[in-house]
Amino acid sequence: MTTHNKSGSAVALALMIMLSACADSLTEAGESGTRWNPNETATETRSGVTLVLNYDSSSQRFNGTVTNTTNSAVSDVRVEIHLSNGAELGPTPRTGLNAQESKPVTLDARGQNFDWYSVHVEFGSSSG
Repeated sequence: MTTHNKSGSAVALALMIMLSACADSLTEAGESGTRWNPNETATETRSGVTLVLNYDSSSQRFNGTVTNTTNSAVSDVRVEIHLSNGAELGPTPRTGLNAQESKPVTLDARGQNFDWYSVHVEFGSSSG
């Protein structure tokens, strides 16, 4: 085997390992991967924006707030929820948050059966 073929094999092996690791991940960029039970309140902070959500089983909705805890405005904020059944709720419409501003978040989960959920905040027009 030539040196060229050996280095090509090493690159191929490295790519296979990286792809395998990515396939095992259940999270998207910016998502902590924390799994919350339906009766638990999720709290996630990313880049100074805090999301607090809980599931209301009677209305089958997730309700909460997204808060900019920084001293600068943040643009194009949106929220997603991932359910254990594979469903994704959201993302919410993009919104701007001024410094220290909070806005309500509601995502409909009617008809969804799930054992856990995970949440995350996205920023900017290039997110998802």
